[in-house]
Amino acid sequence: MAVEGYILGIMGIAGTMLTILGAGIPLAKGVQAAAAAVAEKQRLNIFILIYLALAEALAIYGLLIAFVMYTKIQPYLDGTNLLTDFTPTYGWIYIAAMFIMVVSNLGAAITLAKGEPAAIGSITANSEVFTPNLIYLALGEALAIYGLLIAFILLNIVV
Repeated sequence: MAVEGYILGIMGIAGTMLTILGAGIPLAKGVQAAAAAVAEKQRLNIFILIYLALAEALAIYGLLIAFVMYTKIQPYLDGTNLLTDFTPTYGWIYIAAMFIMVVSNLGAAITLAKGEPAAIGSITANSEVFTPNLIYLALGEALAIYGLLIAFILLNIVV
């Protein structure tokens, strides 16, 4: 029995929400470090929020891909696209895009989970290192952006 393309597509859409885990891991570590740093130097609050926003972006990337997937599958689900069918191949493309997003987010999450607390600790000691630290953290964030771009390329195959 063949799996319907729709089911695979919906699984791909739902699976992109695993990127929330990728955001949660560095946020948990970063918020813990932030609480200690802000207690010591409250003026650093806005700088620390910028660091933490990098981790939150990981979940936003997954949400963005989920929206793109949904807008592409919706005409098939409501029957307005009568020219073609949402084939299992399209469904597997959704699964591949989801997998790429999750794996790239996991790589970025590992990097940010290690880097954010260190960056927060270092700006507590010396606030002049904010920009270099931001660049280092952005390198970790880039891993998720690479996955996002590849997912867009894959989803462009689906009509």
